[in-house]
Amino acid sequence: MKSRKELELLRTMSYGDLVKELKNTRKELFENRMKMSITGDFKPHLFSSFRKKIARIKYLMSLKRSELNENK
Repeated sequence: MKSRKELELLRTMSYGDLVKELKNTRKELFENRMKMSITGDFKPHLFSSFRKKIARIKYLMSLKRSELNENK
């Protein structure tokens, strides 16, 4: 499963790396939306996969943030 491997990779990232990954994923989602509106050539399954990836990243960021608060 690609999503499991991707999730494990995301879990090993630091908080700063997750922020960068979130920014890049949002940028890719925006670019695909623009491509869809301009050319009409798009892959609809990518929209849901990008949204799911963004949700996974946000979830892991909240876990890392709570871990940092507990350690203080």
